Amino acid sequence: MTIFVPKPSPGFPSLTRDEVFRIETRRLWLRWPRLESAAAMAEWNGLPEVATQTSTLKVGLSASEMSERIETKRAENCAGSGIHFVMVRKSAHAQPIGMIGVGFTPAGDIELGYHLDPAFRGQGFATEAARALCAQVFELTAATEIVAAAWPDNVGSVRVLERCGFKQSGKGIRESSISGQRPVVKFTLARSRPSALLAAQLRFHPARLQAAADRIKALAS
Repeated sequence: MTIFVPKPSPGFPSLTRDEVFRIETRRLWLRWPRLESAAAMAEWNGLPEVATQTSTLKVGLSASEMSERIETKRAENCAGSGIHFVMVRKSAHAQPIGMIGVGFTPAGDIELGYHLDPAFRGQGFATEAARALCAQVFELTAATEIVAAAWPDNVGSVRVLERCGFKQSGKGIRESSISGQRPVVKFTLARSRPSALLAAQLRFHPARLQAAADRIKALAS
């Protein structure tokens, strides 16, 4: 009999569990998702070209279903079991154009996931956001690697991972909410391969974020 012993997953640092935590890149802010954006986000999250390339979305996602997803992502952020952001352009910060985040797999690995509004594909936004988030994960945690997976026919997602320095590490099977079990290509980004992350222009150092969070809490008390 094989006994599965998961890797320990104590959660992400307390710094990440407050909505003040965000990441700035050259063109984007990565911030927590908000309920007021649910209706607009449902429109593109439920598109066939988006939903079929993820494992959890469905075609025709409603605003109420999107609200539930946002609440779940925010709860995971608060609990430290995930870091989930929307991507917003600095030039239009009220309009989320994508979602990106990391969480723990059953084995305790930190896994990256992301998807983008099709209207904003082909402009490097997903790569820019993924580089920034992966760089921050390595800075905030002792993780030795970050994993990811993509459907073999999702060429765009594969290219994003490769541009961020991820290397193919095997194949597997993943459950899709639309089409059942499907084969996936697995990828791994090792801490020893940080060169592709140097393009991430992080303007907020963790120490500064913590100081900002402390000031906000002091003012509120």
